Amino acid sequence: MTDTPTPAAKPRELKRGERESLPDRRPSTQQKAIVGGHKVYVDYGVFSKEDRRLLEIFVDMHKEGAALRSIINGFAISISIGLQYGAPLREYLDAFAGMSFEPRGPVIGHDHIKEATSILDYIVRHLAIEFIGPPEAFVNPPGDPTSKFLHVDHEVVEFPKPDKGSGAPPKADGEPDEPSPLPVTRSVRLAEARARGYEGEACGECGNFTMVRNGTCLKCDTCGATSGCS
Repeated sequence: MTDTPTPAAKPRELKRGERESLPDRRPSTQQKAIVGGHKVYVDYGVFSKEDRRLLEIFVDMHKEGAALRSIINGFAISISIGLQYGAPLREYLDAFAGMSFEPRGPVIGHDHIKEATSILDYIVRHLAIEFIGPPEAFVNPPGDPTSKFLHVDHEVVEFPKPDKGSGAPPKADGEPDEPSPLPVTRSVRLAEARARGYEGEACGECGNFTMVRNGTCLKCDTCGATSGCS
C-alpha cells in the first residue's frame, strides 16, 4: 500500500444495466492486517496499470468459520459486481463505514487504520484511503469524535436483555450497572440467522431471529411462539 494514494481514473460512462468487461490479465494489490485478533487479507484489482479504476475486491479470512467466511465473500462479490456496473465506491463507504459487529477492535498491520468497528468497516475505509483519499480523512470510523466522516445512520437493534427475575443476587453497594449490549445491525443478524439455517424472520414475541418453518407456520426455536399460520 502506498502512503499517498493515486487517484483512480474517471469512471467510464456505462449505460444503465451495462456491465464492464474486465481484461484477462490485470494488476492487483494485497493488504494484510489483523482486525480484532483476526487476520484479514484484502486484494483489490484495477483495470490496468494505466487505468487505476477499482473494479473488483477479494477478501480472505481462511482460518475463520464457514459462516463468517461466506458472508464476507458474498460481500466482496457484491461490491465487485456493483463496481463493474458503475456504482461509485463512495456509496459503499457511506453504507458500510461504522457498521459494528464482531470481530472488531484494534487493527495491526495497516499504515493508517488503527481501529475498526467491524471487518466491513475496515475494508471500505481501506479502499477509500487507496482510491478516494486523503488517508487522514478515513483513519477513524464514523462516530469517533476525531472522525472526518459525514454522519452515517445505520439501523441498529439490541439483543434483548434476559430477565433475571427475583432469583438474581442483589447488587452490592457501589457495584456498577451491567454494560448495555453492543448494538448489532439488523442486516447482520438476519444474515447470521440464515447462515445457521433459520428463516431470517424476527420472532414477534422474543425478538430473536430463530424462526423455523413448521408446516404453514413459522415457529421460534427460542420461545416456541408461532406466526404466519393460516
